[in-house]
Amino acid sequence: MSIDVHTLSGAYALDALTTEEAEEFEAHLQGCGACRTEVAEFREVVAAMGAQSWAASPRHLRAEVLGAAERAAQERPPARVEGTPVVDLATRRRRSPALMLAVAVAVVAAAVGGFIGVRTLGAQDAQTVPLAAPAQVVFNASDASQLAVKTSNGGTLHVAISQARKEMAVDARDLPRLDRQHVYQLWAVHNGITTSAAVLGADTTGAAMGLPGEDTQIAVTVEPGTGSKQPTSQPIATVDPSSI
Repeated sequence: MSIDVHTLSGAYALDALTTEEAEEFEAHLQGCGACRTEVAEFREVVAAMGAQSWAASPRHLRAEVLGAAERAAQERPPARVEGTPVVDLATRRRRSPALMLAVAVAVVAAAVGGFIGVRTLGAQDAQTVPLAAPAQVVFNASDASQLAVKTSNGGTLHVAISQARKEMAVDARDLPRLDRQHVYQLWAVHNGITTSAAVLGADTTGAAMGLPGEDTQIAVTVEPGTGSKQPTSQPIATVDPSSI
């Protein structure tokens, strides 16, 4: 990481770091109370914005925000002296003008119906992140039929079926982002027997699979680690492929 790790609290709260950057920043958080407090404050802002109506942002907005952030000077926070307060709130906010600008732009975008989605599976805008190629092929099939399914954790799973290809695909880019200890997992449920159909890890935007057989439903759960042999939680959504 070539930039000062202290300046990344806002980007971390917005899930806008790469995997490598996020891992390094999380290690830094273990010994930096100032950054832990700042991350918590930024996440409060993100949560408040998340309650707004979602809509696709203009494609040029992300580039403009990142450009402004790159141009804005940022200062390293003062070193902490044992036994003294971490750092006062005003000092923390003054040292991150670029990140505050990014948040401000997002708030303005929300007000006009262009909120940038902080989501899924990878800290990126769902409108610009490409769907996994095998899934994209199914969604682009000439005979593809599609369905958007709301999930109980506030997201949307997009499903496509191509009878000609005998395949089903899911687009997970509109599912809420999980922490690094959990994944989304798809299950085929038939006659009371549950079989894993796909695991959607942190950087997985979608998946394709064979067309489920008759009387088979697809359930989606949140699972620990890299997936489970059997579901460990209640489904956040269930899809009947025959209804698509």
